[in-house]
Amino acid sequence: MTRVIATLLVVAVALSGALLFAAEKEARVTALVHDVKLLSEDAQARAATLNETVREDTAVRTGTDSRSELTFVDLTITRLGSNTVFSFNKAGRSVRLNGGAMLLCVPKNSGGASLKTDACSVAISGTTVVLEATRSGRNKLYVLEGNARMALNKRPNDWSRVAPGQMLDVPAGADSLPAVQNFDVDRFMRSNSLITDFPELPSRHLISASAGNPNERVYESQPVAGGPAPPAPPFIRPPRFPPGRVGRNPPNSGGGSTGTGGVKAPKKPKSPNVKGQTAGAIANQASPSPSPRKRKTP
Repeated sequence: MTRVIATLLVVAVALSGALLFAAEKEARVTALVHDVKLLSEDAQARAATLNETVREDTAVRTGTDSRSELTFVDLTITRLGSNTVFSFNKAGRSVRLNGGAMLLCVPKNSGGASLKTDACSVAISGTTVVLEATRSGRNKLYVLEGNARMALNKRPNDWSRVAPGQMLDVPAGADSLPAVQNFDVDRFMRSNSLITDFPELPSRHLISASAGNPNERVYESQPVAGGPAPPAPPFIRPPRFPPGRVGRNPPNSGGGSTGTGGVKAPKKPKSPNVKGQTAGAIANQASPSPSPRKRKTP
């Protein structure tokens, strides 16, 4: 009897583990706006329904002015914007964005995730990001909290780190990553439809903390490790004057003996020489002379 119970327990544990493993590869549709379709490999596209289970390697496509949200077992959240084609595997930790916009929120200490478009690859870990990919090939990455790394698919070893409150705007056909830029997180949270048209994110407090913490934000656009650095400004050596000419014009400058820029300094007025003069003489020099008197004729 004991052996039978033990065997049943082993079978139950194995079944529960198998079910949990299968569930980890699935997501549930937790928000649905307008036209959202599921594209599986062995069936035609069909409309998605709220609380429906979506299995990995099933693409999700949203139409014009449409949005959707998928939630995984570990509370990883994926939100899709309008005209977006998205697919996933590895429990949502490997994501393919064929066009459109998506938000990915991965809980802290739950492992990393990777996102890929036709032009770029992104690696995150316990992070909330928004990734956009246009049909023309332009890619934008916004980091709301946590950290991310981005690289071009044609240069997979040249990564750029993107911190909270920073973004990368990669033009179509780029051969190298541009410099990382800052963006207004508060304004982004108030205006982006992947935020405003859905319930509050579980990482909302982390986003607020990152936006208000100057230690986590870089307030000057700059390249980071792996990204190309802008050209350094030319070094201009200050002029050096020979001994004894400090404050004077350099040779051949066209100036006089004093002043700068070729303009002579005005001469100072000479003070009167009062040595050897009486007080009356000095007073006569300081005061105006009286007008001459008319002489009387005899």
